[in-house]
Amino acid sequence: MTGFHVLICVVVYTSVTRLHNTYVHSENISNGKDAKQSSNYENYYAAQALDRSYASSGSVTERSMMSWWEVDLRGYFTISSITLTAATLRTRYLEMRNAFVEVMDKDVSLCSDVQSEWCGNVSSTVTAGEEFTFTCNATFPVRYVRVTRPSTTNVHLVIGHVDVQGEGAKKPYRSYYKPLKNKKVSQPFLTTSTMTAGNCGIICHQYHSCTAFSYSATIPTDENCLLTDKVMSSSDDNSWTTYPISCL
Repeated sequence: MTGFHVLICVVVYTSVTRLHNTYVHSENISNGKDAKQSSNYENYYAAQALDRSYASSGSVTERSMMSWWEVDLRGYFTISSITLTAATLRTRYLEMRNAFVEVMDKDVSLCSDVQSEWCGNVSSTVTAGEEFTFTCNATFPVRYVRVTRPSTTNVHLVIGHVDVQGEGAKKPYRSYYKPLKNKKVSQPFLTTSTMTAGNCGIICHQYHSCTAFSYSATIPTDENCLLTDKVMSSSDDNSWTTYPISCL
């Protein structure tokens, strides 16, 4: 078994020197996060559903019998509401009919033990720019929001805009990390010092937004533990090892 797990029992903080990110209740926690979809129709990418400047055209998938869109919130949250807004360009708003919304704690494409909660579905009749707001009663910390449009024929999924409201939540009591040697986080939101990689992992576990950390036992500085909420933000560095959260 590769990697290691951290079981939180006692929290010991070392000297925290820089903290850049905070999350405020009732903000759109999906803004600026990482979105993907089952396929891309022309240049209407998944990220456009998170940017209101694209709300008229939105994100668009290729035709499929099971089109989906997903956002990685890059952290763990308690969700208060999810609002989908239909596009307004031509008749694209019709391509959000019957879509349903669910939330998950892990990446369904990587993990076999994903927890999910169904939040609701869009009606079979949609008007241009119409908003559909869903509340989710998930009893677990949420990291992913997915919108799926099932159909018996090949159809697009078009979403004008997605707004996810919530606040930071504690991670599950176990976090699993897989080491990537000679990699260093390039965009940390917190820099501190620890005695071991395990201690660095414990600190990462305490921040709902931490999705990976880097640790070095050899650098001549007391800032040898770097926490990040970014995806693929590591750079080559022989004195560091990066530990992204992964599934076993």
